[in-house]
Amino acid sequence: MAFRDHLKNVGIDSRELANFDDLPTISKELFEKPIILDGFHSTLNCKLALDICQISVIADTLKIKEREITDIISEGIKNPINPSLISKEQATVLENCIDDVDLSKLPIPQYFPIDAGKYLTSAMVFVMDEGISNASFHRMLILDENKMAIRIVPRHLHKITHKNRELGKTTKIAIVMGADPFVLLSAAISFDFDYEEIRVASSLHKKAYGKNLEVVEMENGVLVPAHSEFVMVGEILLEDTKEGPFVDITGTMDKIREQPIVSIEKIYHRTNPYFHALIPAGIEHQTLMGLPRTPTIKNEVDKVTNCVDVRLMKAGSGWLSATVSIIPQSKEDARKAIDATFKGHPSLKKVVIVDADIDINSGDEVEWAVLTRSQPDRDYYIFSNQKGSSLDPTRYPDGTTSKIGIDATIPPDLEKDEFVNYR
Repeated sequence: MAFRDHLKNVGIDSRELANFDDLPTISKELFEKPIILDGFHSTLNCKLALDICQISVIADTLKIKEREITDIISEGIKNPINPSLISKEQATVLENCIDDVDLSKLPIPQYFPIDAGKYLTSAMVFVMDEGISNASFHRMLILDENKMAIRIVPRHLHKITHKNRELGKTTKIAIVMGADPFVLLSAAISFDFDYEEIRVASSLHKKAYGKNLEVVEMENGVLVPAHSEFVMVGEILLEDTKEGPFVDITGTMDKIREQPIVSIEKIYHRTNPYFHALIPAGIEHQTLMGLPRTPTIKNEVDKVTNCVDVRLMKAGSGWLSATVSIIPQSKEDARKAIDATFKGHPSLKKVVIVDADIDINSGDEVEWAVLTRSQPDRDYYIFSNQKGSSLDPTRYPDGTTSKIGIDATIPPDLEKDEFVNYR
């Protein structure tokens, strides 16, 4: 499937857009409901797709329960498969080509006034390194008609770029926007260096849709999903420039850094393309960051007790807080689940363990369980001097943090009838 296949049941909002700087306000106004915006002029006949990649939309498209997505992701990670290479003639992303690149003709927003400028936020960078494909998310600040500053954290692309720079070489890349959600989720997972995200995406695609992901080889040798909305062909240059500030996933400001410059040579796109506008700190950002961590947490918790479901909580920006439901067999199971959860997602700052009768998608139900099934001096566990998340603005100067785990399960030795919510 393709990105646009998930838009079939999405409504259209035709309000006039004088610019593209009000998207966070529009999203809040619509309660982060998936929407297509078409109230602007576009020489490409382009539409904006907003708040699309979220758990409810993926589950609805696949006709499955939301909790089943975690198991699909887990299976995809465990059993990666090769994608299917198709010809350029079959690749819908190559239907149109822009040789005279002018990024200002795309509906690229400046999401918040504090941002350094207009940003690509749904961009995935695909690169080939010694025959191995790598894909990862990177925000990109528009500099001029064909150049951007790219934020690269010290992971795989950073290692590849650094290696090429030491040889005096640029890094050939393809920037993909508007791919199937399982491609997006795969690109958001942190793997070992030789683990290919595109093979995980193909496995997820096969599990969900019954066939391998189709890819096409670009002229610079990089493999990309063949039915994406946009693909930009370019290179990461040897020069750096200032990037930032930028509102990150917690809604707080990320600082200014010296980052590499990307030069774009060509832009390919589907006919009547959808531009995927991913709002920083919005529902899609939180889904893509947090959802791939749910199987790693579930796998660890399953080692110590029966894990029912995992959810990264909206209040924790989809990253810093989790709720885990279990079926405990002993009074020690919840404490073991707390330890296992932090092991499965080390960036977490808080985890709440609840029984299977609690809807972990509801923050209100989780809070109810905390207040009616736990005592702070008995069931709250504080851990000091722990590895923290770089996205937590309260972390200590050395990068550490304290963490809290809450056992909000019904004590197995007590009468359960007294703890049931009968409303």
